[in-house]
Amino acid sequence: MPLPRYRRACFVAATLLTMPVCGAAQTVTVLDCLPPVPPAPVTDAATRAEYRTEIGQEFTAYFDEAQAYLRCLDAARAAVSEEINRVIRDYQSLGPEPDG
Repeated sequence: MPLPRYRRACFVAATLLTMPVCGAAQTVTVLDCLPPVPPAPVTDAATRAEYRTEIGQEFTAYFDEAQAYLRCLDAARAAVSEEINRVIRDYQSLGPEPDG
């Protein structure tokens, strides 16, 4: 089953494309987070029995990718929260609004 290897290659490529270049800081956005593709269900008992190991590996890869996806979303949320707090501080530094 070549699908797990292809999916893993896509995941590695996506990871490499989102890594910082030359040590530059990079903010993670939700657009950097790609949800994993769930494995296709295998309902045929003979196929399940014959490819049990490969199917198990595909599910394991999916769960690993799902965890990476959730970590990416957490990082994006943290980055946005930090930016919101910075903007609030900037807004508050403007001082009181004039009566008008």
